[in-house]
Amino acid sequence: MESLKDIFTKLREKKIEAKSQGELFDIDNYSKKKVIINDKHKYISKEYQYYGLSLAGKLGDSKRATMYIKWAKEKPRVVLEKAFSFAIDYPNAKDRSRIFMWKVKEIEKEMKVEE
Repeated sequence: MESLKDIFTKLREKKIEAKSQGELFDIDNYSKKKVIINDKHKYISKEYQYYGLSLAGKLGDSKRATMYIKWAKEKPRVVLEKAFSFAIDYPNAKDRSRIFMWKVKEIEKEMKVEE
């Protein structure tokens, strides 16, 4: 019969093996339990919904998450990316979401003038 010490060492070895196996397959990125903002937006089925929610989360504006989803669906992605990079890089910003919305408006004006 094995001693308790031998049994505990075998159990520890199994835990270490299970941990290394978990590190090989990172399934946290694919789980549906991961929610960007809150439980209200847990049913995400389209890419533009995810993009809109990630914009809202990065800009810290969860109140207007549906607006960001709508913009991600309707507006060109290039416009949103330029405005987002401008808003993130803006120094001493109190509200990055307002800067983002302003920059989207400015970029759209520039695009209309070029046409």
